[in-house]
Amino acid sequence: MQVTASDADDPTYGSSARLLYTLVEEQDQFTVDLKTGIIRTAVANLDREKKDHYVLVIQAKDMAGQLGGLSGSTTVTITITDINDNPPRFNQKLYQLSMPESAAVGTTVGRVKAEDVDLGLNSEMTYTLKEEDGSDRFSVITDTEAQEGVIILRKPLDFETKRIHSLLLEAVNKHVDPQFENLRSFKDWTSVRVMVKDVNEPPMFISQANVIDVQEDVHVGSVIGSITARDPDITNSPIRYSIDRNTDLERIFNMDANTGDITIAKRLDRETAGWHNLTVIAMEAGR
Repeated sequence: MQVTASDADDPTYGSSARLLYTLVEEQDQFTVDLKTGIIRTAVANLDREKKDHYVLVIQAKDMAGQLGGLSGSTTVTITITDINDNPPRFNQKLYQLSMPESAAVGTTVGRVKAEDVDLGLNSEMTYTLKEEDGSDRFSVITDTEAQEGVIILRKPLDFETKRIHSLLLEAVNKHVDPQFENLRSFKDWTSVRVMVKDVNEPPMFISQANVIDVQEDVHVGSVIGSITARDPDITNSPIRYSIDRNTDLERIFNMDANTGDITIAKRLDRETAGWHNLTVIAMEAGR
């Protein structure tokens, strides 16, 4: 950059029109050529992140700057443009998130953001999950508007099987300036720990369908079969069994609430009813 002043005096007469350029206030970052007015940087690298603009006051004085010369001044504003010289950085090395085990696949587990002090395209980044013990159960997408990593649930969670999942999240600059590529790494990593919260789950039958063959002359009170369910929760609560009476209107069968044993309550007649379809209900004790 160059500033130029003019002097109406006759340049062939002495030093009246000989101008000398100086900075009114001392500047560590810039100099001005005394004769040409060319402004140059005085340091190897300017840091926009520390200061993004400078205001210089430059004086032009005739008589080659000698005593008695006349002067004028102008203001020059220098704006420092951005380059991609800073990598993304996570503010924390560990983020802790939580999610109930009943969360549906596709649910957002949480958001994590790395900071980049550069501007615009120079601050854009993408997020990826590195290989860790939880990387198969979660995925991450990049929110380009917020520049955040959005962690998504890919597979169902089960508190009883695994309560903590560990992830390693990487943030990488999208537009790396080749002149800085070999000087530093334009990526950063952080750990994400997902805590699975327990949810009370209903009992599960060991078998979803049971077929029991019974002779029609079986005695009333005989045990003809047994149904078993378990509580999948860590509490492993006792199970109470019952028959849905809408499927046994004549109350031909009974069920032991504690053991799940099915007994005959009335005599059977194959010619009247060759089969019976019962629905069994299993509930946690006390519910």
